[in-house]
Amino acid sequence: MFRRPRPSYDAQVVAVTPLTPALTRLTFRGAALAELAIEHPTQWVKLAIPEGHSRAYTIRHHRPAEHEVDIDIVLHGNGPLARWAAIARPGDQARLSGPRGRRPEFDGAEHVLLAADESALPAALTILEQLPPAVPVSLVVEISKTSATVPLPARAGLTSRWLARHPGGLKGHLLAETLLATDIPAGTTAWLAGEANAVATIRRHLLTDWSLPRERVHSKGYWKHGEADHKG
Repeated sequence: MFRRPRPSYDAQVVAVTPLTPALTRLTFRGAALAELAIEHPTQWVKLAIPEGHSRAYTIRHHRPAEHEVDIDIVLHGNGPLARWAAIARPGDQARLSGPRGRRPEFDGAEHVLLAADESALPAALTILEQLPPAVPVSLVVEISKTSATVPLPARAGLTSRWLARHPGGLKGHLLAETLLATDIPAGTTAWLAGEANAVATIRRHLLTDWSLPRERVHSKGYWKHGEADHKG
């Protein structure tokens, strides 16, 4: 089955905002971006640069009236998009295609667990900002160093854990190790994203050891060790 092509939008960088040593926000503006139909958290677009490379990124914010979107990009490894983002400047051209992404369902959740590494942190924050304020949330994020945290929205019932990897530590291992040793409240709905092997390990643990219903465990492998272009 062929996927229906998604609309594409020409855009240019209008602002570059460093968020942490490993995460930068690019703000894009384009005349047609007001028409970008963002319907729910975690939706993503394909970001293509003039050199021909492209990669999927979560839309962090969409401001239709200003014809703008924000995309937060992790500056890790030697990927062409990370290299481009590290030196991006206002005026640089790009193309956005989309959006795509399924809606994660949290209706009826008595507690929400959000578990992510740096690559999935922007998507996790889009969920956090749109959850009903009365729902308790546990946010667990693996980061490269203690200086890589970001401000979180003020809300009652939010607990957060920032897990800084040891130098040379395998990405995703600390997140999985921590979640395997964490009690999961009854009535939890979980959203997990990041390194594919770590996500699969946590998902299996929640389904088998904590007996969460499959429809209450949303998971996505954003990338995978040893694969340059992992399709999660």
